[in-house]
Amino acid sequence: MSKIGLSAVFPIIMALLGGCAAPPKPPAVAVNDPLRLGNPRAAFVVNIQTDREPLRVGNSPQLSLRTTANGYMNLYFINPSGKTGQLLTNYPVQAHEAIAFPPTASKKLQYALTPPTGMETFILVITHQPLNLLNRRDISNVKKPRTAIAEFNLSGPQLINRLRDALRRWPPSAWNADSVQLPLIAPSLRSEAPRRCCVMKLN
Repeated sequence: MSKIGLSAVFPIIMALLGGCAAPPKPPAVAVNDPLRLGNPRAAFVVNIQTDREPLRVGNSPQLSLRTTANGYMNLYFINPSGKTGQLLTNYPVQAHEAIAFPPTASKKLQYALTPPTGMETFILVITHQPLNLLNRRDISNVKKPRTAIAEFNLSGPQLINRLRDALRRWPPSAWNADSVQLPLIAPSLRSEAPRRCCVMKLN
């Protein structure tokens, strides 16, 4: 083939190759207690995990929450954009009771994961007595009394520091915590057709 012919065909080849989408990168994996909130001096165990991984935008997280002692359960979230909130507040729980969030029998306690994609963080705290961590000005949706989920005026680091400071005032045997970071990816496309990559054969 002449140089002129090659110069004419080359842009076409590059355009075709450019349309070949590279395989998507595999999502990050879950990280257990990345915030190191666990209390090694506690006489009971707290655990948070999910039945679905990775999480998808628009779906609920399907969390499994467990503790080996009676207490009060508080569940917080930090989304990939840094927004924070509380999903359960001083929820009474019995030792070894299996708690799911969102509860399957409750229409009020619903939580749909929102963009952006990234790593979604959940924090589970169990205390022997109710935990009073926040005041009215810390809650951004305080004017929505029918909203079961509280949204905070706190960044992720501010929430974590507030938790650490509050728990330091408790006897070591009276609390324990766990955290998990889970990959959050875009919603699935039901009708997404596979893209094929074509290569032009030159004679």
